[in-house]
Amino acid sequence: MNYKDIIESRYNREAWQGLLHDIFHNNVKFWSKPIPIQVSSRLAKTALRLGNITLSDGETIAVYEVELNDKVDISRNKRGIRDMLTSDWRGMGYIGAFVFSYRKNESSLRFSYVSETWNFDKDGNYEKRSTDTMRYTYLLGEGRGCRTAIDRFTTLKESKQALSDITAAFSVETLTKLFYKDLFDWYLWAISPDGNISFPNNTAIEEDDREDLEKKIIRMITRIIFVWFIKQKNLVPGNLFDENFIETILKDFDSQSSTSGTYYNAILQNLFFATLNRAIEDENGEKRGFAERVGFTDVKTLYRYDELFTISKDEIIRLFSEVPFLNGGLFECLDKTKTLDGVSKAYYYDGFSRNASKFSDGRYRYRAVVPNILFFAPEKGLFSILARYNFTIEENTPEEQQVALDPELLGKVFENLLGAYNPETKETARNQSGSFYTPREIVGYMVDESLIAYLGDTPFHRSLFAQNFKYEPERTSEYNEIARKLKSVKVIDPACGSGAFPMGMLNRMIDILQRIEPDENTYAQKLTIIENCLYGSDIQSIAVQITKLRFFISLICDCEKDPSKPNFGIPTLPNLETKFVAANSLIGKKRNVQSNLFENPEIKPTKEALTEIRHEHFMAKSAVTKRRLREQDQNLREKLASLLAENNDFAPEDAKQLASWNPYDQNTVSRFFDPEWMFGLSDNPFDIVIGNPPYIQLQNNSGELAILYADCGYKTYARTGDIYCLFYERGWQLLKDGGHLCYITSNKWMRAGYGEKTRDFLSHNTDPQLLIDFAGVKIFESATVDTNILLFSKNKNQHKTLCAVTNKQNKDSVRNLSVFVQQEGVDCDFSSSESWVILSPVEQSIKRKIEAVGTPLKDWDIQINYGIKTGFNDAFIISTEKRNEILANCQTEDEYTRTDELIRPILRGRDIKRYGYNWADLWLIATFPSRHYDIEAFPSVKKHLLSYGKERLEQTGKTYAVNGEKIKARKKTNNKWFETQDSISYWDDFNKPKIVYPNMTKYMPFVYDDMGYYTNQKCFVITGQNIAYLTAFFNSSLFKFCFRESFPELQGGTREMSKIFFDKIPVKQISNKEEELFKNAIDDIQNEYNKSKAIVIDSMIYDLYNLSEKERQIIGFVEIE
Repeated sequence: MNYKDIIESRYNREAWQGLLHDIFHNNVKFWSKPIPIQVSSRLAKTALRLGNITLSDGETIAVYEVELNDKVDISRNKRGIRDMLTSDWRGMGYIGAFVFSYRKNESSLRFSYVSETWNFDKDGNYEKRSTDTMRYTYLLGEGRGCRTAIDRFTTLKESKQALSDITAAFSVETLTKLFYKDLFDWYLWAISPDGNISFPNNTAIEEDDREDLEKKIIRMITRIIFVWFIKQKNLVPGNLFDENFIETILKDFDSQSSTSGTYYNAILQNLFFATLNRAIEDENGEKRGFAERVGFTDVKTLYRYDELFTISKDEIIRLFSEVPFLNGGLFECLDKTKTLDGVSKAYYYDGFSRNASKFSDGRYRYRAVVPNILFFAPEKGLFSILARYNFTIEENTPEEQQVALDPELLGKVFENLLGAYNPETKETARNQSGSFYTPREIVGYMVDESLIAYLGDTPFHRSLFAQNFKYEPERTSEYNEIARKLKSVKVIDPACGSGAFPMGMLNRMIDILQRIEPDENTYAQKLTIIENCLYGSDIQSIAVQITKLRFFISLICDCEKDPSKPNFGIPTLPNLETKFVAANSLIGKKRNVQSNLFENPEIKPTKEALTEIRHEHFMAKSAVTKRRLREQDQNLREKLASLLAENNDFAPEDAKQLASWNPYDQNTVSRFFDPEWMFGLSDNPFDIVIGNPPYIQLQNNSGELAILYADCGYKTYARTGDIYCLFYERGWQLLKDGGHLCYITSNKWMRAGYGEKTRDFLSHNTDPQLLIDFAGVKIFESATVDTNILLFSKNKNQHKTLCAVTNKQNKDSVRNLSVFVQQEGVDCDFSSSESWVILSPVEQSIKRKIEAVGTPLKDWDIQINYGIKTGFNDAFIISTEKRNEILANCQTEDEYTRTDELIRPILRGRDIKRYGYNWADLWLIATFPSRHYDIEAFPSVKKHLLSYGKERLEQTGKTYAVNGEKIKARKKTNNKWFETQDSISYWDDFNKPKIVYPNMTKYMPFVYDDMGYYTNQKCFVITGQNIAYLTAFFNSSLFKFCFRESFPELQGGTREMSKIFFDKIPVKQISNKEEELFKNAIDDIQNEYNKSKAIVIDSMIYDLYNLSEKERQIIGFVEIE
């Protein structure tokens, strides 16, 4: 059967029934007379149940046909359309439904799959997780590329045809991954020398035309994809991308040329800079036209390259005449002249130039070159890739997804492509900067919780966010108050990346406003929120540009083209330069405490004038107007900075830096961030701070970031810490009193040593209201880091934090976090810098019992020491065979005795088990510096060591040349060549009864040793009081149940077992008699281990702490696998 003919045609019931028969065979049944279903006449003219499909897992789905009402606004009635048949298919016992939605006067068809929320459980069973309905939709019909649907239906035909296969056939995630792969392959081709792309940059220099190439290609890609999106609204004619048509209008056009870039120059640059960025007719009566006058100030918004066309200038202008003016700065040409030290230099970042002069090697001096083949190559060309996929201009939501590429894709493309590709690490620069794209479900949950916290966490306010919300006319006054609050909220993402959180916030706020203000204009609502409510900052300028792109697409999706109206009925987009800025959010400008008592009276009106200029610029339309306002902005900035310096508000150098910040320069990043200066807001202006700040260790790159932020006054600063800890404090600084912060970050701060200052700051300066620990659940596709969500208010700590922990057994909970937290949440009290560990009420009870009678291990008479670091294990750690050889080479009995005593058995971290070890027959040459050995007294040992070369054993840190080969010595110390690297002043502890355990371990095993084993640097040893009892305690289920989370979890489930993490663990001290009992039990179990003996020891530990039977059952027998 030819699926393509059916899918790419107007809806035909018989044809689609045949297609479903072809897929499902005898498992599909259609009624001879379709059954009418009663639905809202506001939404649909008719609704018919056509039949059903029985799946291989025994579930059944219904099949419906719906003729939609001609006047219903599909975008504003998604939920109503999604749920209008739910009661019918649920009442009939179906698990979901296929729905064909169409209008007789339209060529398009919406083929949807509606169901409740299902996911795989920990055992691989596909189970229902929520009764909330979700709809997945293909937009099909005449004139639409439907390759995805054809491929998916073919795959579905060949599958087992279970419910999970139906879901897979409608998966958006699979589609986007395929697109990313195609686009990333194209990007690698484009940035390679084979791509032959060049942008001129500084026109005085010949060598830099590939400088910053990756960023410029990404900017070009995003402009093109933006155009591809608005092409869905018929705002750009499709023939501009048609190879056959282009051949008729460009001279000597070769679509497969790897050197000629006539298409990019003649078509795309003219589309970007002279059409989308130029009014059809501006306020001065100037129309679109060609740049012809030399030095004409508006030249970058006028057409050029007429010499490349076969048609006349008038015909070229008509070619673009159906394209509306969009404004917004996205298509503003970035070519400009900079004056440095009094010298003007031309910088052609976009290379949109009439000047065709070339360098001696034939390269254009002023003009960008993007070869035609990059766009038109069969299969791998950019347009070939884009044409293979369906695009939708509306952003998908978790419960309403069109099986097409939505604008969120722009953000994901950015996260995948930004920066120079590193062929060694296979990472992009954005990932190297510690930034990862936040999944839509996480964004949605964080946005909801932040807005609910802002409005007030009441049942009524939560009902506004519920899927089953129903408008109640009698509550109009309450709705009006909520709308007022939403339209006045101030929200910032201080590390906005490509805009996931600002866009999530906009979409959700609009969703709520449409629920409570159903008659208001959506475009006007969006414009109000964008201008008054949402702000962002990011340290990468291209990230900020992509955030703006997504906002513009969001505005355009609410517009319809109307040729009878000015600019085809498309409102011009706002300018967002003072809404989203490129800046280092962590560095603020400090105001002087000792400013003048009386403020200069000129300051306030100057601030007000600057605010008004930026308000005008927000909706400025022509390049002339924008240039005038930007000049006024600069003059006011300089004046205000001077006034503030005179008033002693800022140091003169800081005031100068403030004045130099230019919000309209898209290529620069400010070294500071100041919301008052950049946004015209007061100090601490924000009601909500939300985001996913980067995760970068401050000591990376030789401590570059640690040095940068050392003197910024952060209480959370720790040189060995991570940058996201500073973002917690910076977010707190930006909040109003009572405001809320919601971040997703690495969860290491909760337990790691470097997080102690962060925990202390949060417990004493905030009220932590919500904490979700995603322990072991991978949230970011491109990162292995474990994460958490924290929501706090800038209030006094109320010592009641709603907490939840996900794990590998409930990993799908992230798809519906609100339900998971409601079902699994527990209240915890975090009031100090100690590790923040989430415990259930029973776990809290157990821990309280331990703390009530326990003494912190740091107050015990015990010592915890590191194993032995030799600096060169090949020489110092030897086999039994080598030991016997060394002993056999001893010349005297005294030497033999000395040598035998010097070479000690050694255990490694990997050898340790719970109550045991597997000795690998390895020995240590224990020449500890603290013992002051004379190597001449051990000639056999000396001979062995010298066999590795003295230069290799030297402790100088130098590199030696030996027989033409470079030999690197051990690191520099004051020790001798034959001694171990570390001094080991505690060497005698290895001969005492001790506990041995690995320094990094998933299984947390401990073993009692009184046989005199030494250990390598991969182990710790504990000596001192009650060692047998402590061995039992550390191996016990109680210890692993209550204190496992006290040890930071690293990649792969391994935990760091450093001494610092033991110090605060409370352990009950016991008598000598009790120690004797534990010693007997330890001897027995280490002689022959079995689980029954371990359970008996667990029972002895439980008895000490007087645990109840229920508490013992809750703990059970903990064996880490």
